[in-house]
Amino acid sequence: MLSFSPDTPIGPERFYREMSPQLAARLRQMWSARGHDLDRIWAQVIRALPGFRPLPAAPPGPDSRAHDGLCLFDQGLIWLSALHRAAASGGEVQELDLSAEQLRAGAVLTGRMVETMAAIRQLILSGLTLPALQLARSVSEDVDMVLALLLRRRLAGQFLDCRTADEANDFWRRHIAGGRAFRVVAEKLYAIGLDHSDSSEYGRWRREVLTLLGSAIHSSPLGPPGAGAAGWPADPVARDCLQFVTHRLHELCAWAHLLDIGLNRDLARIAAAHAGTAQAGATQAEAGLLVYAATSRDILLDQLRWTVAGSGQGPAG
Repeated sequence: MLSFSPDTPIGPERFYREMSPQLAARLRQMWSARGHDLDRIWAQVIRALPGFRPLPAAPPGPDSRAHDGLCLFDQGLIWLSALHRAAASGGEVQELDLSAEQLRAGAVLTGRMVETMAAIRQLILSGLTLPALQLARSVSEDVDMVLALLLRRRLAGQFLDCRTADEANDFWRRHIAGGRAFRVVAEKLYAIGLDHSDSSEYGRWRREVLTLLGSAIHSSPLGPPGAGAAGWPADPVARDCLQFVTHRLHELCAWAHLLDIGLNRDLARIAAAHAGTAQAGATQAEAGLLVYAATSRDILLDQLRWTVAGSGQGPAG
């Protein structure tokens, strides 16, 4: 097993030992074409995660899918972390398309999602697939909720007004439970020509996946087929869990920009507002992450084809 001291430089190619050379080259190409330092931002976000450690020793796999999948999951986590920092910093910037309440609500939810994804990562790499599946459903729900809050200003205000556990539970029942938040998003997608309704092929696929994830939450002698049969990277359910969460992050990125709610313009304004005040050290690193949030859309969307190609799941393509 490789041992990485805190000050040892690590390129992603060294960490994901069996990553496809094609994917590694594509990552470098997409990042460098947009002026981003992959090694630096990867270290700033992924290496700084709680409990970061080298990947567990394992016999070489039959292909690169497990390591490719973890790499793409981490790429989604980097983008989400950058989006969270931007939303948290947006309150200091004037004349944005999104309201202050939408940015604050987005910062709260994306912060929760970053922590949840970090926990999923830790659980998968520790061989604890079942609790990782439980958290995957939570991430999917939060993706829908972030999009719904970005679409509806009043909903963002109601979300922030929750002060007690009872109020938060009531908000969840009225606006999230039973796919309510996703239906808000699906209506807007339908208006621009994308049918993601319950009766669509995508809707059927979504129900199947959420049913599988639900079987991991509710007490039952039945569990997801194959879960826990072997540790990552051999466990196919663990790989599917990472892939589903990654795909939902790709959808969040794609739909948030496609729906033209002003996110892309606001991210650029937030990055520009902080670029002039960045100094050396932590503030400069923070500014770099804000620039990444504003200019990384095409990087994430390019990665969507890798997750779709490995899933056998056509609708999201």
